[in-house]
Amino acid sequence: MIILEITFPDINISAQPGDMVYYVPMQGMGGFDISNSNPLIFGEIFEINADTISVFYDDINNPNPPPVEGSFIMFAKDTSVNVTSLTGYYADVQFKNSSSKKNELFAMSSDIFESSK
Repeated sequence: MIILEITFPDINISAQPGDMVYYVPMQGMGGFDISNSNPLIFGEIFEINADTISVFYDDINNPNPPPVEGSFIMFAKDTSVNVTSLTGYYADVQFKNSSSKKNELFAMSSDIFESSK
């Protein structure tokens, strides 16, 4: 296993060590093959500096070569740790209109799932 570095002009603020890095290789002159756009796994983020991401790359077990310059790089978080849904038993929401003028609520939504029994 080796550590490879990728330099970016701007790194997404939500990237963090432990996230998995994927890429789509560049095909030809500045394009991507949209008929086969399955991202290839690159490795796990080890460290993030100002403009550089260090990635653990398993050069023995990973069948994919490292990305070349111009490849589309993306990352994904571990879904068992980074849950974005509301946790707890209930949520209490109250909407108030303190204006004397008519107001209209454009949209409201909720997410409900069974978290435990």
